[in-house]
Amino acid sequence: MDDFVLKGSIQVIDQDENKALMTTQIKVRDILARYRIDPGINRDLSYNRIPKIIKYVDSFETDIGIFLPSIVCNFPEDPTRYYDREKMQLTVPAACKLVVIDGQHRIKSLELYTNSKRISEEKKERILNSDMTLQLYFGLSILNQQTLFADMNSNSKRVSMSLIANYDTRDIMNVLVKDLYSISNPLQSIRVEFNKSRLVRPKRTHFTTSVRLKKFISLLIFGKKEPSSNDEHLIKEYYHELLSFLERFFRVLVDIMPPEPGNVLKYMLGHEPLQNAIALYCHKRIMIEKTRNFSWIVNWEEEVEQLRDFNWTVKNSAWRPYMLISRPNSPNEFQLFIENVDRDLLRILEKEG
Repeated sequence: MDDFVLKGSIQVIDQDENKALMTTQIKVRDILARYRIDPGINRDLSYNRIPKIIKYVDSFETDIGIFLPSIVCNFPEDPTRYYDREKMQLTVPAACKLVVIDGQHRIKSLELYTNSKRISEEKKERILNSDMTLQLYFGLSILNQQTLFADMNSNSKRVSMSLIANYDTRDIMNVLVKDLYSISNPLQSIRVEFNKSRLVRPKRTHFTTSVRLKKFISLLIFGKKEPSSNDEHLIKEYYHELLSFLERFFRVLVDIMPPEPGNVLKYMLGHEPLQNAIALYCHKRIMIEKTRNFSWIVNWEEEVEQLRDFNWTVKNSAWRPYMLISRPNSPNEFQLFIENVDRDLLRILEKEG
């Protein structure tokens, strides 16, 4: 069994700097060859769940591959011996097994399916060469792993296989947004609507929709509302680095926002023009313009933190020239922005942020 390499940045996640996390992509063949299920961490397999996952994998026929929620594992070795900071590469040694914290049913389903004699070798190879999102932890004790498993399985919501299958996976931005949301607890806490392209305000307090989140990410990374074909090629080439960066970015951004930022009766953050302005504000301050890869400044978190004390409420007088009232004199009256004021709001952020 050979070594293999995982690409991505390792981020410290505790004050003592003993625990860390990497978000990356792993080949199906690599996770199948190198996983270990510890019965002291995971509960027993529910074999009634496996046929449903196998059916989904069997029905998936696009060239991009299969897309399932991220696998969560613990790296049992000291990563400093195997991680190249300059190349952002972790070499997984031949004798190392990744301890599964979440995803054992997905792994076991893939294992059973690819070992089946009823699929062609061509299809088998396509699946084995597909990438899956992997959240890889470092420095977790057995107790830490047990606690994480319990938290994930007690608090997380199951992802609908039919909903995943309905996504247009040929669109790399769709894939990126789906993967990002599956690993970002902060984004999940402020909620993103995936089933509808519009939010009925003020009743719905979701922060945004998946369509608008795609636009936000494009503005943040490229400074424009839609990526070009060259931009999409960059996303595919540096997918793991970008996914890891975005997971960290939204962790910082959501932390500086008030609770329930999508509540438009209190805040203006739930409106698309202001979200676009925030993305442009961050793009100008943290992204380094390059044509062949992505790059951001060192300590970019400090730039995002500049927005922490900004007045996001509906009472901020700076908004008034760009606002109107929706459903006036009714129980559902609320304030929103007029269209195409993204740049005007950006100037307000730059002046007061």
